Amino acid sequence: MDNITFKDIELSDSKWIRELFASKDYNSEDYNFTYQYLWRNTFKSKVARVGDLVLIQYNMEGRRSYLFPAGRAEDSQTADLLSSMLCQSSLLSDEGKLAFYGVLPSQLDFLERHFGGRFTAEQVRMGADYIYDAESLRTLKGKKYQAKRNFANGFRRNYNWKFEPITEENLEECLQMNDEWCRRNGCGENFWKANEFCAVRIALNNFKALGLDGGLLRVEGRVVAFTLGEKMNSDTLLVHIEKALTEYRGAYQAMSQEFLGYMEKTLRERENIPEDTPAFTLVNREDDSGDENLRKAKLEYHPIEIKEKYLISITKK
Repeated sequence: MDNITFKDIELSDSKWIRELFASKDYNSEDYNFTYQYLWRNTFKSKVARVGDLVLIQYNMEGRRSYLFPAGRAEDSQTADLLSSMLCQSSLLSDEGKLAFYGVLPSQLDFLERHFGGRFTAEQVRMGADYIYDAESLRTLKGKKYQAKRNFANGFRRNYNWKFEPITEENLEECLQMNDEWCRRNGCGENFWKANEFCAVRIALNNFKALGLDGGLLRVEGRVVAFTLGEKMNSDTLLVHIEKALTEYRGAYQAMSQEFLGYMEKTLRERENIPEDTPAFTLVNREDDSGDENLRKAKLEYHPIEIKEKYLISITKK
């Protein structure tokens, strides 16, 4: 196999990367073009197409690793690619190993079949995706959601509020709210918050090009919350961004509910989905980046799955 040539991830790569990712139908955030594009500067990411496989390289903090390749290739072709990479020293880590980040349990099975005894696996809790039942998250019905439901209903009772889809006309107001959120939450002192601030700006500035959907809440005309997402595979809505000003009690909970309801209606009309069929059954609200407060908040919404991911290191024979 010829040497693999990596390049920067650009908007022009969206079509072919989305098509190849879609062939596997993963509901992991990593296998989503928008996610990779928004965080490409943080992870120092580059991409290569190898036949019908997408290969993304990460170089965060000088440590080289890869997203496990995905696409239309047969397992034998994927195994051949990994074997070829192991023979190219320029693709290996400083320890001379081939490292993959965000590896899913099904991919561990593949590695066991093709590279058994030659790899180590370390679970990475901070990268695990939080997956929720869409109907439960949208309705907040039942005793276990009572606190969240009370917050959302309190917001609706206590404020003169309005929900709007995000459009070219109100994008600038969302950018301004993102600036305000960052000033209040110490983005300058926190690596992940600073990079999230940049990712939000990239998302808003490329809202149409990335094919995103979004919604915002106004109180007395002021934007106090917004969220961005997209349908990422056959059954899952991926929520990329969710921001609210916390002095508006219940804004986060109301924003989540309103956006999910909006997306159910919008996708049903856009994709001509029958009334008795849900537009999506799962919601992926991405990972917690190891932030304990964010982890607590995500757990309080009762995920039905915390998607396991692993850091894998493969050695030569």
